[in-house]
Amino acid sequence: MINNVQSKISMEKMKNIKYLAIILPLAMLALGSCSKMDDYLKYTDGKELLYTGRVDSLVAHSGINRVVLRGLLISDPKITKVKIYWNLRQDSLIVDITRGPGVDKLDVPIPLAPGNYNFEVKTYDAVGNSSVTVLASGTSYGTSYQESVQNRPIKRAEKVGSEVTVDFFSGSDNSPYSKLTYIGTDNKEHTLKVTNDLPTVKLTNYKSATKFKLQSVFLPDTMAVDTFYAAIQEIGVAEDVTNAYLKNAGAAILRGDTETGKWGTPRDWQFNSAATNQNNGRGGGWSTDNGGVIHFETKDWGGEGVNNGKVWQTVLLPAGNYTVSFETGSYGGDVYTVEEMVASGTNLPNIGTSTNVLAVFHGNKNNLSGTHDVKFELTVPTTVSIGWVVSTGQYVYLQFKSIRLRTTASGF
Repeated sequence: MINNVQSKISMEKMKNIKYLAIILPLAMLALGSCSKMDDYLKYTDGKELLYTGRVDSLVAHSGINRVVLRGLLISDPKITKVKIYWNLRQDSLIVDITRGPGVDKLDVPIPLAPGNYNFEVKTYDAVGNSSVTVLASGTSYGTSYQESVQNRPIKRAEKVGSEVTVDFFSGSDNSPYSKLTYIGTDNKEHTLKVTNDLPTVKLTNYKSATKFKLQSVFLPDTMAVDTFYAAIQEIGVAEDVTNAYLKNAGAAILRGDTETGKWGTPRDWQFNSAATNQNNGRGGGWSTDNGGVIHFETKDWGGEGVNNGKVWQTVLLPAGNYTVSFETGSYGGDVYTVEEMVASGTNLPNIGTSTNVLAVFHGNKNNLSGTHDVKFELTVPTTVSIGWVVSTGQYVYLQFKSIRLRTTASGF
């Protein structure tokens, strides 16, 4: 029994010795670690370092001659200011902060010359404790970028009926949309936003002989907070405006006099005495041929030729780009000169006279067939005369079937 008791005591001692052998090194290790952790205190005059909460979700948004820093103040109600550094800490600003309950938003616009910038942002409390530094990069855009932006290019702008179709080429990836502003048949302005993925847009109830405005919008990068705008561009629409400005334009061209024979004069057209050289001066400039045509012919076929015979209409046209199409009918003979003409004023000048002529096609036996286009531009509303001036020799006849007036697509 004694031996057994002694044996048990010995076993208990051994356990205690092992336990102490484990505990003592751990305790010494802990004491040593604490000593190392506190080593920094000798650099801080024995004071423990305290950090304020940093700015969360910091982003630098690019802008026009500025960068806007935005972030969140989520924790630490002790924050009283935010300091922002840039240009390798050569420049900085301080933003005073009054914390409210919950999350506060930081929104700081910084005026800057165009360029790329790296920012360091720290928060501070009232006694000067700061947060860790938060970094962000952003870009300020200026005049050079503004001058580089261009409107989305247009392929076609054409009016049929009351609707204008505008077809676009692909636009810039940095241009999310373009604005189109036009005058409707109600005489009011209408604006459409055309996103960059749309190749075609329709402008409904479009007022004839007007231009629409195009302006593309740009965001220079995905972080841009400011929008750039291309210069406003005025676009002229291709449109047949014959019926809006010309009367009895054919085909067929209607008679305007009370005679019943072949020769007459055209309704709604002006003409001079040189054109009315048939039927004892009561006809000419028009005949019943081909259902009704503008018609010049040698007097009684074998007589005198036509000398600067004229048939025309005078209209007031708004500023714009125009095309007049003159369609030739039947004709014959060898000696003649035709000028299909647009001139400013209320009359057409004689053949070979350039005064007031805005556009002219010079016709002869080698080129008179078919349809001839003449183009002209008006910078202001202008009274113009449109028609034919003809001189012939003997045995000549010249017929013209129709005339069309179109505005020409312009500005792109």
